Amino acid sequence: MNSYELEQAVRQIAKQLIRPYVARGDSFISLKASHLGVNCMGSRASIGGLMNGKSWSTDFIIVPMADGRKTNAAFKLRDIFGEVEGEIKSAAALEDFRLEPG
Repeated sequence: MNSYELEQAVRQIAKQLIRPYVARGDSFISLKASHLGVNCMGSRASIGGLMNGKSWSTDFIIVPMADGRKTNAAFKLRDIFGEVEGEIKSAAALEDFRLEPG
């Protein structure tokens, strides 16, 4: 996996962390206050927390590990939230378009 593919895979982990909550209508502010985190199958991600001895605020989603590899990646929560929200709205609009008669 090259560095671009790894970066995209890590970004997907960050998006997957919040996707179900954005889909159900949770706000950016509620996610920021949540300190949500997951540790599953060699990957870890959280909203805020510690990574490499540095404390990250809840303005960031941190992904210290992906598929058993150290990544030490951080993404702005607002950016990831916006991407996920846009993807969800686009998928809903496409589904509405498919359901229209004719």
